[in-house]
Amino acid sequence: MRETPATFKIYLPRVKAPRRAEAPESAGIRTMPKGSETILLVEDEDAVRAVARFILDACGYQVLDADSGAEALHHGELHEGPIHLLITDVVMPEIPGRALAEQFVKDRPDTRVLYMSGYTDDAVIRHGVLHAETPFLQKPFTPFALAAKVREVLDQPPKEPRLPE
Repeated sequence: MRETPATFKIYLPRVKAPRRAEAPESAGIRTMPKGSETILLVEDEDAVRAVARFILDACGYQVLDADSGAEALHHGELHEGPIHLLITDVVMPEIPGRALAEQFVKDRPDTRVLYMSGYTDDAVIRHGVLHAETPFLQKPFTPFALAAKVREVLDQPPKEPRLPE
């Protein structure tokens, strides 16, 4: 059996001048929120920590990272400047996120806390790990979701820390 070659013809409209590409406002293009604050990122999963660090670095933050609660506490002892935000996974070996935050905020009461978890926020609240007003980010997250949530938490007016009973 002999194959016959196929012929395709493509007809394009003739254009006098190329059109400028303009993104309409409704295209949903958003700029990443930026900052310069110091963030301590605590995540035991190497890949998640690396991606989150990359995003935060790209947004201009000074990022310290730790793969455990013990390492995070060590950073807290050694770092001389302020740590504006502690981002911690809720479920971690050795020191869970809530216990880490309680301990960390005792020594650095001006540090804000953002929890993240692969569990839904409803499941985390229902099991008594966090309360409904606790800043929380669901994993997996988009780069914009992380940047926006970090900026939101950092921009909140200061208030008395309230940890769940």
